[in-house]
Amino acid sequence: MTGHDAPTRYGFLDCNSPIAAWRLDRQVEECAAADPRLIVDIGCGWGELLQRVTAKVPGAKAYGVDSDLELLERGRAGAERRGIADRLEFVEYRGEDWTEPADLVICIGAVHAFGTAADALRALYRIVKPGGRLLIGDGVWNRVPTEAELAAMWPETSTGDWMLLPEFVDAAIATGFRPLRVESVEQSEWDDFESQFLADKEVWLLANPGHPRAAEIREQADAHRNWWLRGHRGLLGFGYLTLGRPVE
Repeated sequence: MTGHDAPTRYGFLDCNSPIAAWRLDRQVEECAAADPRLIVDIGCGWGELLQRVTAKVPGAKAYGVDSDLELLERGRAGAERRGIADRLEFVEYRGEDWTEPADLVICIGAVHAFGTAADALRALYRIVKPGGRLLIGDGVWNRVPTEAELAAMWPETSTGDWMLLPEFVDAAIATGFRPLRVESVEQSEWDDFESQFLADKEVWLLANPGHPRAAEIREQADAHRNWWLRGHRGLLGFGYLTLGRPVE
């Protein structure tokens, strides 16, 4: 899972968001239970959840939308392995510009493309068909951090970057959605995610300690770990909302 010249990207992650296997399985089951005919995943990455839902709904046509060519290629390879490449198309496109309505819209960890979470909800509402579903996931504050706590996080992090979970739900309702499921991850899901995110660099460093880029990669890994362990750990959660748009 490592190359000589550089670490892999997301090589140890099933999904590029904090989520336990049991939660992912439940999301797939619930998305499939709505029997969507058309599915779109905005900011899909390699679209692991999208692939699983598409495989579970034999009549569905699906699109994964992202601008990262490497991740799109990983998604296409996954769709080929699952035998769903004829129904699941990975498209290089700006997710915020997508306009074709779908029965099921997925947007996890990509709301920043629209601006704030409230901006994303308003934009995504327009591409959820009446009677359709939206599964959206984004960071949520467990509590509002102090200025000192913010200073230990990623550079330029502000309290306005994320909402509290109740505010996230309120914004969805104000947009016109009704909440079908509200959930936030446990700390162990965040810890697993961050550990697996950093594993690309750490495994590479173990195999390439004398590489010319080793000091640079080590500095990146240590900085990210500090932002996690001394910064957002326990303060930043991750919320998933399953939302329905009323019929018209």
